[in-house]
Amino acid sequence: MSYRTLRRRLSEATAAHDWLEGFSTVLGIAFLVLAVVCVWAVAVGGSTLGDPDTEFKTTSGFLQVTRGFGIVFFALFAFIAAAVGWFFAGDAIRRLARRFRRRT
Repeated sequence: MSYRTLRRRLSEATAAHDWLEGFSTVLGIAFLVLAVVCVWAVAVGGSTLGDPDTEFKTTSGFLQVTRGFGIVFFALFAFIAAAVGWFFAGDAIRRLARRFRRRT
């Protein structure tokens, strides 16, 4: 088997399985799930912003600053994770949505 034949077979096998698109879709969905978890963390941080902590003895101002930092940090991270997730999985999600719209 020549190098040219091996290269042709390898490129055909890669094109037939399209493993890179599948991997990027899975990675994108993982980032989208991470974005949802970060939005949940923002919601929890926002709902407990004024609550005093009974187990951690410190000033209330320190707790508010820490929770406020957590809200900003997780909101920013949710935005970045959603953007990266859409970059990796957006085409596959659009294609899947288009396919379901055509069936109905």
